[in-house]
Amino acid sequence: MRDECNLIPVESDVNQFLAKEQFMLDTEIAEVFKDFKIGSLLKACHIRKRTGHPVNKMVFDLVNIPFLLMSNVFLFVRSQYEKAASDKNRFYRLLENANYNWRLFISTLSVSVNQKIRVKNVKETFFVIDDTITEVSGKLVESASYVYDHTSGKTVLGFQKLVLGIFNGCHFVPISQKLCAGKHKPQAKSRAKKYTKIPKSERITPQSQGAFERAELDKTKLKGAISLLKAAKRKGFKATTVLFDSWYCFNSFIKELVDDLNLQIICQLKNMPKPNKYYYKGKAYSLNELFSYYAHNKLRMIKKYQFKQSLLKVGLADSNIQLKIVFVQNQGTNKWHAFAATDTSLSAAAILEYYSQRWSIEVFFKNCKQYLNYGKEQMSNLDSIIACDALVFMRYLILTYLASKDKATFYDKFNTLRQAHTTNTFGMRLLLYFMNKLQFIVNEIYTLLKEGYQESALKLLESVVIYLDNYRQLEPDLK
Repeated sequence: MRDECNLIPVESDVNQFLAKEQFMLDTEIAEVFKDFKIGSLLKACHIRKRTGHPVNKMVFDLVNIPFLLMSNVFLFVRSQYEKAASDKNRFYRLLENANYNWRLFISTLSVSVNQKIRVKNVKETFFVIDDTITEVSGKLVESASYVYDHTSGKTVLGFQKLVLGIFNGCHFVPISQKLCAGKHKPQAKSRAKKYTKIPKSERITPQSQGAFERAELDKTKLKGAISLLKAAKRKGFKATTVLFDSWYCFNSFIKELVDDLNLQIICQLKNMPKPNKYYYKGKAYSLNELFSYYAHNKLRMIKKYQFKQSLLKVGLADSNIQLKIVFVQNQGTNKWHAFAATDTSLSAAAILEYYSQRWSIEVFFKNCKQYLNYGKEQMSNLDSIIACDALVFMRYLILTYLASKDKATFYDKFNTLRQAHTTNTFGMRLLLYFMNKLQFIVNEIYTLLKEGYQESALKLLESVVIYLDNYRQLEPDLK
């Protein structure tokens, strides 16, 4: 009779594969991890652990969550791991670490991706900046505030997220993000014991990245945009023009971009009589006055696009900056829109064409929210929210790179990876089921032999052999 320690387990190809810690079953994303040296990049951004599970493996698992049609870490761990509680905690500890510099990681990865997908013979590359709102479901989420959502037309509890990216004429590449908190925050306090501890903002070191992110929360979106652009230029991103919508069209913001950062701007304007004055023929006017007094009379029909347009060249108050403003009015309506560029050599058609490239960031927001779980991870502390958003950016960068490489669309690439992951997941679960059944049968046979029931053990083993023989006879028919 053999001891339990002398039993030799069945060595299948999958067992050998797992024994070598080949955790990356998806070859395409695995190749991206190798090509961009994600493990080394994580270490360079201080995203590392002394012991335990390697960070790059855990990041790989987290990146794959949307491709498995799951919306958060808890659902992923519960469906993929037997010991869900302990495995879930290790992922949460990774996301909650205030010392990890996720912003640096994403901006560095963006540089590499942007270089790989650079389009030849492109006219111009643009910085694009805009913000979006993601809602949260709990009033105890750290730094969440009430913000007005123009899409839904109501005030919601969540975050304004300011995003900077670069558009190369074909692909949008996100560079960095900054969270913005509003002044109105919920005053709710929980009576649960787990919330009576010292706030995390008071427990982390002042030199940590988490402390830096919390200090940045109270800065305005305009100041945040300036800091993101400065950081992008330091990282080596090369674009001469910034695109943004009418929310950012303050004269003070435009002056800072042109004078301090040496950037050109193309934006949509809106009438703001107090902060924005435009000089035309030696007098200061608001945008409404410019249109009523001068631009309205110069409107001419553009037959190709079926709208009227007119051009004015104006100056900004207390500055040498000149703006070329294109006024556009749709046929049959009284509504008009104004678009401006600091490069006065551009034609009206070029200004409108370049401004249309700003739509790339809106597509980015839509894809991230609809497919990549942007804002869906319901975390309660700020560091986890920042880490989850960084993972969303990482997924988008990987998909953009793979789509560019295969000359496919973003959704086609996402759908291909999702189908591949679904197949792999089903296969691994099926394998796990049969391995558990095999382990149960081997344990039963060993127990019977150990207790002296040789005849019963042989009968059980015989039933397994008969089952396998029957399966082999059916195999040609199944094929």
